[in-house]
Amino acid sequence: MMDDGAARRLRVERAVAAAARIADARDPLGEEARQRLPSTSGLSPEGVELALDRHLEIAPSDGELDALVASSGRARRCHVVLAANVCTAPLRAIAVATATAPEVFVRPSRRDPVVAELLVRALQADEGFRRAGGAIALVADITLGDAGAAAGERVPGDLPHAELHVYGSDQTVATLRAQAGPGVLVRGHGAGLGLAVVGLDASLVEAARDIAGDVVPFDQRGCLSPRFALVEGPAERAEALARGLHEALEEAGARVPRGPLDGAARAEVTMYRATLDAVGSFWEGRGHGVGLDPAPRSLLLPPAARVVHVAASSAEAAPALLAPIRGAITAIGAGGGGMLARAAAAAAPRARLSALGRMQRPPLDGPVDLRTP
Repeated sequence: MMDDGAARRLRVERAVAAAARIADARDPLGEEARQRLPSTSGLSPEGVELALDRHLEIAPSDGELDALVASSGRARRCHVVLAANVCTAPLRAIAVATATAPEVFVRPSRRDPVVAELLVRALQADEGFRRAGGAIALVADITLGDAGAAAGERVPGDLPHAELHVYGSDQTVATLRAQAGPGVLVRGHGAGLGLAVVGLDASLVEAARDIAGDVVPFDQRGCLSPRFALVEGPAERAEALARGLHEALEEAGARVPRGPLDGAARAEVTMYRATLDAVGSFWEGRGHGVGLDPAPRSLLLPPAARVVHVAASSAEAAPALLAPIRGAITAIGAGGGGMLARAAAAAAPRARLSALGRMQRPPLDGPVDLRTP
């Protein structure tokens, strides 16, 4: 009989293998994903291809898998509630869930259930997953009254009967946390955003290209996507970065167009542009925008529509600028060294740290959001 650690590891490996099929355009699962996702994800067909080809974590190292299993909880069953912002996110969520428990119930996003449905379908037919004790099912809703132990069920040690992993808005996390009963451990992953930091030694041309590479995937809707770019040094340096980022996003958008914006998103862009026109500068392209505040007293949150807010800053000014959003910072991408990057990391100590250009490709070592233990 397979020991518990080996079974947990094998279940995760089979989830990754299922995702590899989705990444492969020649596989029936990959074909179906590419047919369905343009209408459910909000991404252009090119954006879908970028997501599946570059941002499904299908080649984790042994060390990453070891870290994922070691950092996951343990329970008899795991319930997962998914959001729709990032179409590839179900892989990581399901991998963590299968490391946590042999029995997994997944409530996919109603708006974009595609990748979750394909992963669950593949795992249900996977002999290796079953051999590791795995069982997985899609559910229309989470019935928290049934989430704990069944009548008479014995769970070894002091493990919780169930874990509930919630990915979504802060309100969704709070609501489901309040509804969870005894014996259910809730791990909530609410709204988050990314921060890019450009240090004094950075090449502004390279930094702009790298930030654009972090913005374009998922049209900036994920919690790793940089919404702000802080530039160390004088206002002229921040302006040069903003102009370079505008050009880099224009070039990237020609290869991978932004998906269509709805009326609410267009209104947000219009309002943001009007504010930046009053306090700084705004550059708008066919599918992006870049705002510049050369002397910020606060940070204005741009809409998640490939719109980046650039601001000049320093290590001394950063703590006050970041204080209102520090709890929302999920990821920090930094380039060029300097004291500003250290100050940003100190302001958001649970944020994932990476180089610019790597913010959207974190290791598969657990949830991307490290703010929740």
